[in-house]
Amino acid sequence: MLFNQGNADNPEFISEIDYQPLSGFQSELTAQCWLVLYDGQIVVNDEDHYLWHSLDQFEALMSQPVMVTGYLHEQAVGIVVLSSLADGLQTTSIRSLLSVSDSTVYAHISHSLQILTSRKEHAFCGCCGHRKREKSGEWAMVCTGCGHPTYPRISPCVIVVVSRGEELLLVRHIRHGQQSTMHTLVAGYVEPGESAEAAVRREVFEETGLTLGDVNYCFSQSWPFPHSLMLGFHAEYKSGELVLEEKELCFGGWFHKDSLPELPPEFTISRQLVDYVL
Repeated sequence: MLFNQGNADNPEFISEIDYQPLSGFQSELTAQCWLVLYDGQIVVNDEDHYLWHSLDQFEALMSQPVMVTGYLHEQAVGIVVLSSLADGLQTTSIRSLLSVSDSTVYAHISHSLQILTSRKEHAFCGCCGHRKREKSGEWAMVCTGCGHPTYPRISPCVIVVVSRGEELLLVRHIRHGQQSTMHTLVAGYVEPGESAEAAVRREVFEETGLTLGDVNYCFSQSWPFPHSLMLGFHAEYKSGELVLEEKELCFGGWFHKDSLPELPPEFTISRQLVDYVL
């Protein structure tokens, strides 16, 4: 977890994250270990680990050049995408790996995946249509025609744990499936021209019909699905009865702090916010 449990006035940040991201593309760097992806999954090695220390068996399978993203435990780490998978190799989902990872692994994978997403989304210029190339020293992509630069997209989102005395508001999202038993928090994207606090109040009202009292910022988490910055809040219930937005939610209810249902994995900001207020 990125944060220890504590009260809202004194968050204690755990600074032992041994991943140092590069501030931009550096073509002259060579990686010493690699994160290998195929079809949106992470290729694991014989030790069931996600890092590879040799790319010999992948050289003919790479769909694009290796890109160095940062330093993990003082070793340069790169990311490799395969066009096909050799027999005998195993993969795991990104979410599954993150659910059992520490803050260092999370920081590495989150940063690398968002840079990779930016490369894919900004391969061509939105102004003139020409192909783009990497800009040395930055993570921008620059148009070969008009020179327009495009930086990695970061989408601000809010997520909020709402409390009512000893109770917490928990919901189940339709996107997780009607049969899912996992309960999480109200969340949504910040609209243009909107403050994060205003977005919290709007999202809670739109999805549950509830109005809020005090709204306080807690902490944030980069979320690589695909490029969100999750801004976590704690808010107090003020008034209203639960009326769910049925296009978004399939369940919502109040749960006592001592009797909570199934929650998301510990690496998620939603779980961290719940733990934070307990």
